[in-house]
Amino acid sequence: MRELEERYLAYINEKIAEHDNLHKQYKADDRKDEANLEKIKINIYEIFKTLFINDIKQLQGKNLENIKDINMYGGYLLRFDTIPVNWKKSLSMAKEHGDIVKQVIEECKLAVANELKEKFLEMFNELGREIND
Repeated sequence: MRELEERYLAYINEKIAEHDNLHKQYKADDRKDEANLEKIKINIYEIFKTLFINDIKQLQGKNLENIKDINMYGGYLLRFDTIPVNWKKSLSMAKEHGDIVKQVIEECKLAVANELKEKFLEMFNELGREIND
């Protein structure tokens, strides 16, 4: 159980560092739009990191021996549906009004959230198989 949490948080931290480096590079090159987009990505990673840590704290004290039970992470997984709701609405409105900048921002936020969900599920499945082997 701890291995999943540690690996997932390490992944998020790596992505934050990666995008922070890009942000700094773009900023130094006076590429403001790209720098801002990298900062948005960092913010989304940090949001989901904070939520994950908070959800893990709520699981403390519970019997977490059965790593195959994805339902124990149900609250965290639901966040991938609830948090992006407003981003999807904003994306739809941006498309409707031809606001390309807003569209790119919302698509970026949704892509990061989707990436994190996929990575979490991938790691969960990998660890589940390792434990049962």
